Amino acid sequence: MEKKRILVIDDDHSVVTILSSILALEGYSVDTAGTGKEAIEKTNSNRYDLALVDFRLPDVEGTRLLTAMREMTPRMVKVILTGYPSADNISDAVDRHADGFIVKPVKIFELLKTIKDLLIRRDGSVGLETGAELVKPIEAVVAIGASAGGPKAIEEVLSKIPSRVRAAFVISQHMPNGFTKAFAQRLAMVSNLRVKEAEHGDVLREGDAYVTPGGYDMEVTYGGRIRLQKSLQAPTPSIDRMMKSTADVYGPRTVGVLLTGMLTDGVLGMKAIKDKGGITIVQDEASSVVYGMPKAALAAGAAQFISDLSEIPNHITNALAKISNGRNRS
Repeated sequence: MEKKRILVIDDDHSVVTILSSILALEGYSVDTAGTGKEAIEKTNSNRYDLALVDFRLPDVEGTRLLTAMREMTPRMVKVILTGYPSADNISDAVDRHADGFIVKPVKIFELLKTIKDLLIRRDGSVGLETGAELVKPIEAVVAIGASAGGPKAIEEVLSKIPSRVRAAFVISQHMPNGFTKAFAQRLAMVSNLRVKEAEHGDVLREGDAYVTPGGYDMEVTYGGRIRLQKSLQAPTPSIDRMMKSTADVYGPRTVGVLLTGMLTDGVLGMKAIKDKGGITIVQDEASSVVYGMPKAALAAGAAQFISDLSEIPNHITNALAKISNGRNRS
């Protein structure tokens, strides 16, 4: 039988050495990483059955790393290690889809039993992600579109959105196929949201953000399910198509955000959101790399608020608070 592969991610050399030795003696094949960046590189090129992830790494919180790794190895079991088992840390680990939580100093018996039980659970098709999980109804959806200069702008916005936000986020950034997965991984490492590259059939969840894959257009359908279709036009992915479909489903519970970029993609989508009673926000000229799409939205009367990039997260949270308080519902 092929050995199970375990990745130990911790910047404490003594912890890595001890855990690697014990796991090797138990018959596991062990690999190690000392930073989130190294862990991402290794999970991009290898398939691991389980990862032990330190809560605090030099370059990223371990819980944020979980979301990025989930994209590459969705069947990989993920266990958080921490010396600070606070309620907030445990809740964060659960929200980020950790499968286990072990407190340092590690009790070897507990570690080995947890690993064994979680791998049996996965391989026995009990399913860590069977689709049977209850999904809370989405209170609101934030639809973000961007083009030139967008990756950094989206990163700045998402990094300032508070945790436990009562909304899902859908993102269409003009970007070629092959780049969006890495983009989603980067966003997952800097954001309080659980960010992933969208897959056909995904169901929107509060606190999750979905990046449209390069070469595809995203639509949000009734029930909050994502539909992906091959793009037939440029630029791609279509911001208009993503925003208009979201407005059709969520109406006044939609927040549209149009960031830096050239041409006019997103204008029709923002107008659809506004016409359905949603809230629309555009980036201002001073903070935009290219002031094309936001300017076009303003000219079309599709934007209700114009804001410096640094203030857009506040506008989003204020809009969501308004929706939550019932002042923006149909």
